[in-house]
Amino acid sequence: AWYSRAGMGLQKRRAKVASFLMDRTEVTQAAYAGFVEEAGYRPPHVSETWADAGWNWSDARGPEGKENHPVTLVSFYDAQAYCNWRGKRLPTEAEWQLAALGPSEARRVFPWGARYRAERLNHGQLDAPHTDDSDGYEWTAPVGQYAEGRSTYGLDDMFGNAWEYTADLRIDDWSSARHEGFDVDGAMVNVTAPGPGLRVAVRGGSFYFDFEPNPGGEWSAFVPESRRKSAGFRCAADASKG
Repeated sequence: AWYSRAGMGLQKRRAKVASFLMDRTEVTQAAYAGFVEEAGYRPPHVSETWADAGWNWSDARGPEGKENHPVTLVSFYDAQAYCNWRGKRLPTEAEWQLAALGPSEARRVFPWGARYRAERLNHGQLDAPHTDDSDGYEWTAPVGQYAEGRSTYGLDDMFGNAWEYTADLRIDDWSSARHEGFDVDGAMVNVTAPGPGLRVAVRGGSFYFDFEPNPGGEWSAFVPESRRKSAGFRCAADASKG
């Protein structure tokens, strides 16, 4: 079960999700390159000067030496397209929360427990320029570099490295959510927030985010069309597809 926070200021609600599968790592640049090549999809690229400093892809393979880093400069729609190509989908926010922090009764604030451990994730800092190489990487890190930061279910980089898109939009009222009723404890069953809405729910923070002063602040909302150097994703699937 999960205490859901689908929108800014919404009261938490308890939720229950059906069994599901989730990728152990964020989608890497190498994996995304296969999608670009085989599906003829647009490479990650934005028309901004900062993106030319090692972020934009000049061809279908991406920046050399970053093959095992999480793919970034992708929009919510790009992430959806990739997951569909793989026969998967983006996780709902409830699924993402459970995969990252475990059941609500565990009361984890971070994937590994309740206390912040800076060495267990790729993080940023509060002060400009907001990047921090004390964890070994100034920008993104290869996936799976922080074994002690894995979630209770064995997933890597749920916190840090790249923000991760979920399938849900941010809503202003729980009446906008969809679910399959309530269980005996009053938890919403398989809750989703498909919209309409202006921003998509993202979770997990990134190399640009400082967790120490914001232990519960790793949930945010991005414009679905935006492509950021700090935003990536991982795929999920119904357990029946495994």
